Amino acid sequence: MKISAFSMRALCALLNMAVIAVLATALSAYATAQLVSVQFISGRSGRVVKKGVRVWVHFDNGKGREILDLRTDSQGVIQFDAGGATTFQVSAVGFVPCGEQPIGVPARNYSVEDVLKHGLLTKNECGTLHSEPLRGRLSYFVRPATWWELFKN
Repeated sequence: MKISAFSMRALCALLNMAVIAVLATALSAYATAQLVSVQFISGRSGRVVKKGVRVWVHFDNGKGREILDLRTDSQGVIQFDAGGATTFQVSAVGFVPCGEQPIGVPARNYSVEDVLKHGLLTKNECGTLHSEPLRGRLSYFVRPATWWELFKN
């Protein structure tokens, strides 16, 4: 079977369009990623929490998304893709917030849009350290939980 030059050009054009469609789909998925960073900082000393602290991230988007179980890096930071969620909650195992919410009440919801556009800071009633918000990051002031606080939870 002989393929004409016209058929060969049409086949190449169709193949090029398919490749472009696949690349466009991959790039659009990358462009819509909502990469959020949360840095855990000691409200007393201003140092970042150590590497490997376990952090749970919860989403209130009604899609039944699973809870993320992450670990901090050497800068006390976790990163995750919000995946279209509008709000999220975080809780660091073994730590309590420095005044963001009373112990034992449900965790506060943080707006993904606010974090990505402006950055957010939590309250710091553990010390005098204050910081400036960084776009794309929630700076979360914590202190180690007491044994009694760990027992109650």
